[in-house]
Amino acid sequence: MKNKFFIPLMLLVLSLSSCAKVPNEVEFAIDDITINEFHTDLQKNFCLLNDINDMDDYINNHYYSDNLGRESFSSPKGIEVSYKITTDNGASGSYTVETSENANFNDSYEHQATASGATLYNLKINTKYYYKVNAYYKGKMFESEVKEFTTSSTSIRNIYVDGVENVRDLGGFTLENGKTIKQGLIYRTAQFNYNHSDESAIKSEPTAKGKEVLLKQLKIKTDIDVREKETKKGEDETIGINSSPLGSSVTYLSLPMRFGGSNTITNELNKESLKAFFEYLTVEEHYPIAFHCVRGTDRTGALAYVLGALCGMNNNDLMKDYLFSNFANINGKMTSSNIDGTSYYPSQIEAAEGENMSEKAKNYLMNKVGVSEDTLNQIISILVDWFY
Repeated sequence: MKNKFFIPLMLLVLSLSSCAKVPNEVEFAIDDITINEFHTDLQKNFCLLNDINDMDDYINNHYYSDNLGRESFSSPKGIEVSYKITTDNGASGSYTVETSENANFNDSYEHQATASGATLYNLKINTKYYYKVNAYYKGKMFESEVKEFTTSSTSIRNIYVDGVENVRDLGGFTLENGKTIKQGLIYRTAQFNYNHSDESAIKSEPTAKGKEVLLKQLKIKTDIDVREKETKKGEDETIGINSSPLGSSVTYLSLPMRFGGSNTITNELNKESLKAFFEYLTVEEHYPIAFHCVRGTDRTGALAYVLGALCGMNNNDLMKDYLFSNFANINGKMTSSNIDGTSYYPSQIEAAEGENMSEKAKNYLMNKVGVSEDTLNQIISILVDWFY
């Protein structure tokens, strides 16, 4: 008798459990966001420094204890959203937290969530956000009330991309003229595919989750790759790719640049790629843009330095952005001497004619690289927020 009724009884239990009705209403109890800082303590303390010597001391003092440059400390921490959700019948559902810079939620992004909360990554700095909880029950969606908060103003805007380190937005910095570089337009990163033939290369390759962030949250349209197709040793840093590892929706632009010491920006072999890089930045439809070499430190750092200087960043912030790479696993440590001593393009830019960094960088690029003034002015008009 026991075996006779076992299967029908199990089917009855499964049938009853699968018949949970879609709730008539869902109640949300959302806690206000009280912590708006997404830097770790290690990152924030560094970001608040205003002197290059202090930055070097900070790196040196934390290098051995925290192993900076050889472990992963570059990703931000998330901003936590917590809430309680109740339904009238306990039906199972799925949840997201939706964020937007606009109250009407135009151009919003949905963060995966649980029934009790979510962690929000990659929000812009010093930005007001609206957020709400979405609950989905068998094809029916319920929305919470809309709440709001403002993120911390501490720059740098570092980004969490699963599988890729050393990702950050060049936007958010206050410039010498009091304006800012717009956020969400241009990102510096490490490589998007790992060169398995080079065991010394960092293991940088976005996971499916990382690609979703790059494509759907950051909305990357262009992948500018400055790795070499043929190095001095005859190696191909790109593994022969001719399209972006991010997929067919992303335009791939290969601008090979020679790596090594002082010849990142000043090397004649890089002049053509350097000029093409700046010319490409004049078209608004190309943005958002991600540019990278292998580690995202030297060649990428050189481009970020010159581009930031062109927009009007001061030298302390330019160096701070460069040294932030120490928080990633870059297989080594970077100090200001790496860029100021052996890679002498900062001193050459500062020695150029002009009353501020933007004018100096502009004259350097015009006279040494051959970029036109109209090109450089167009880039500034795209990247600098004149109405901030």
